[in-house]
Amino acid sequence: MTKQHRRLMFVGMFLVLFLVLTGASTRLIDSGKSLYDRIRLFSAILDKINTEYVEEKDAQELIDNAINGMVSNLDPHTTYLPPSYFERWNQDYEGYSGIGITFDIIRDKITIMSVINKGPSDQVGLMTGDRIVAIDGESAVGIKRDAVPLKLMGPKGTKVEVTIERSGWPIPKNYVITRDEIHVQSVPYIFMIQSGVGYIRIIRFSATTAQEVQEGLQKLESQGLKKLILDLRGNGGGYLEAAVETADHFLNGGKRIVYTKGRVRQSFREFFSTNGTTYPLLPVIVLIDRASASASEVLAGALQDWDRALIVGETSFGKGLVQSQYRFGDGSALLMTTARYYTPTGRLIQRSYDDKSFEEYYTEALSDSLRRLWEKDASRPTYKTQILRRKVLGGGGITPDIFLTASTSNLSEVAREIFFSPQRLLFTFAEDYVKSHPELKTDFNDFLKNYKPNANILRQFHGYIRELKHEITEKEFVQNREDIRFLLKRTIAEVLWGDEAQYKVYMLRDQELLESLAYLLQAEELLTRAYRSPKR
Repeated sequence: MTKQHRRLMFVGMFLVLFLVLTGASTRLIDSGKSLYDRIRLFSAILDKINTEYVEEKDAQELIDNAINGMVSNLDPHTTYLPPSYFERWNQDYEGYSGIGITFDIIRDKITIMSVINKGPSDQVGLMTGDRIVAIDGESAVGIKRDAVPLKLMGPKGTKVEVTIERSGWPIPKNYVITRDEIHVQSVPYIFMIQSGVGYIRIIRFSATTAQEVQEGLQKLESQGLKKLILDLRGNGGGYLEAAVETADHFLNGGKRIVYTKGRVRQSFREFFSTNGTTYPLLPVIVLIDRASASASEVLAGALQDWDRALIVGETSFGKGLVQSQYRFGDGSALLMTTARYYTPTGRLIQRSYDDKSFEEYYTEALSDSLRRLWEKDASRPTYKTQILRRKVLGGGGITPDIFLTASTSNLSEVAREIFFSPQRLLFTFAEDYVKSHPELKTDFNDFLKNYKPNANILRQFHGYIRELKHEITEKEFVQNREDIRFLLKRTIAEVLWGDEAQYKVYMLRDQELLESLAYLLQAEELLTRAYRSPKR
């Protein structure tokens, strides 16, 4: 018997031992030896596949598949993450140690697409558009995308030398950067959208979200903030504590923000606001859509239940299951549902998933027709808000106070193919174009309001992408020229002024956001009734 055979035969015994040591199987084993018999059967089947199946299979992969099959029958959100998947997932919420940039490979060179504020690269003066042509003296030209993090990431405090090529420099320059902990930005856009109206976009709830929002509010207050749009569209969630701390910025102390209940007593937890980080009262609109989920729904639900913000948009996803994180010695992790989220009024955020396949569960949330059936379900329970006793709907997700009729203008398929081209057609063209047209970089607000790529630029771009063998006919280009014109303006803004500038151009087509501005007066009236009335 080989070493591999012995290892597989003892898999079942190890599984039983694991269950016993963790205390998870006491009730199961007490029920008789049937559990042990089934695990021994699993071990025997695994051994047979490993030794006699027609094709050689990786035993570790087979075990991972078995684990995935087991957890897939629990609920749509319990997940097993192998080591490499967990590492990538963890970076999105807890961060990593590196130099603090986002990048793409453009024309075979590492091109810096953004520099994280106050991060290591920002501190030494690297800029968006810089190209890293060497790392620690070794050429990085032609490097594969997956290899870049292996070169630039590393333990905190270690150093890496990068050689930077910048437009306008006669020769590249070397920079020595000290790696540090990098927290992935969860609040990428904070600015005044119009006089007195601030805008904050939260794309995930990570370890630093509440602090980022706090700093954003301080920044906007210094610019004359009177009303606020808090954009949670597309935010799939993250850390519960981050959502609670963010809600705390808008609520006076002593208000229950969310509570959780589960099977065991320890799963019951309540989270209350404090007086420590509360900001002055101001009207707030919270924008949500069908992809706003989990922690996003905790924040929106709390502000709605306390009549603190007007919720505008679409009914949210309806993901109200608490995933506890269990890490294992091999670097893998189990994200297992241990409780459910409830809003302050007692609304269960989780949408029903009983008798639905995985595909049906997600399709229901994203399909227009199925969503309408769900939203109009007369059996959905109703609740009353905490202060004004307004009616709000339960039954899963957060139903907005105002449904928006507009939708963000989608790009045509032809324009999308150009935008997502692996050759980065728009960016490379815009880089070359602005070099020969320095007059474009004037006042950004004037550019935003008045600049429109003319017919000559469109002809140049059409010729450029044809030279690079991008398949597009003359007719297709003409039919889609308004979308292409918009994308050119957006990309030129990105090259000249960076990521925030391109986002502001993008917002010119964001019909949902533009429509939401019409409800700021209604948000102010809600605030006055709930918090500024002499009787309160």
